[in-house]
Amino acid sequence: EASDDLGVLGRRVPVALVGGLVDGLRDVDRARDRVRAHDRVGRRHLAGGIAHRRDLGPLGDLVDAESGRVRAGDVLGRRHLAAVEMPLDDLTGATVLEIGSGAGAHAALFARHGASVVAIDITPERVAATARKLALVPESRGRAYHADAENLPFRDAAFDVVYSNGVLHHSEDTERCINEVQRVLKPGGRAVIMLYARHSAAFWLNIVPRALITGELFRWPEAQWIGRLTEGKPAFGTTRNPITRVYSRRAIAKLFGAFTVSRLRKSSFQFDNMAIPRLTQMRMAALGILGHRAHPGGTLVYGAPFMAETPLELWLGKFIGFSWNIVAEKNDQTP
Repeated sequence: EASDDLGVLGRRVPVALVGGLVDGLRDVDRARDRVRAHDRVGRRHLAGGIAHRRDLGPLGDLVDAESGRVRAGDVLGRRHLAAVEMPLDDLTGATVLEIGSGAGAHAALFARHGASVVAIDITPERVAATARKLALVPESRGRAYHADAENLPFRDAAFDVVYSNGVLHHSEDTERCINEVQRVLKPGGRAVIMLYARHSAAFWLNIVPRALITGELFRWPEAQWIGRLTEGKPAFGTTRNPITRVYSRRAIAKLFGAFTVSRLRKSSFQFDNMAIPRLTQMRMAALGILGHRAHPGGTLVYGAPFMAETPLELWLGKFIGFSWNIVAEKNDQTP
């Protein structure tokens, strides 16, 4: 049974964590196979806590020796993530909703810092992955649900924080999603959202040139031609997401007009953000020669080690990055 205090609607099917098994999903066996690799990494990085601090590699220096938590002040390696805006040190006892949890790494991070986490995703296999990761966190109060961001199955004013990293710009009705975020937040609650930025290197030097070369720009409305060029074959299922939106600073202000936007940070630039063939491979090779190595923590989020931005790329990302990292508070007087 879902928790009554969140007012979860009966038409939504929760994922029950009983004896480490995931119930309530179609094709459960297939879903378990899909997340097995993530589970192995999750057990090493989450379940072990302090005992496995050494296994975190570069992340080990970010983990407090006594609590086993990531130190919120040590964010150099996380500046490309919207999770930087999450108040990790203040999450104990907070109710946190993550929309679009994917493999569940961020949900597990928040649970590790004491939050009562509710994670939703529209893809059943990703719900399974999130549920398994939450089950690995000691004393976790996390739950995962199969749900739709345009129709959140929770009562009004249910959460202290709503977090979504690079998801809502793929919705058919992003404005409705933001309205739903506002509805389920408590007065004074915080929304931490990442959406794509229009005025960025990735958009003007990669997506737009490819749209011109392929002719996609002339065949579809903007959200659809951007989606067709940025979203490849889905890892789970066969339905390709045709929608991707990008936002200017002015558009962000309009979208979050019912909130008070307290922080708007741009990030996410890499030197391969240009429409040049094999530029990604050249960047990886060049960084390898310079002594950079792929971060093992990427396996939790992306399924493979991640070559994080260099200090120069992080700096440039503040101006020409593809991500808007938004912190918006629900006004106290808003019902």
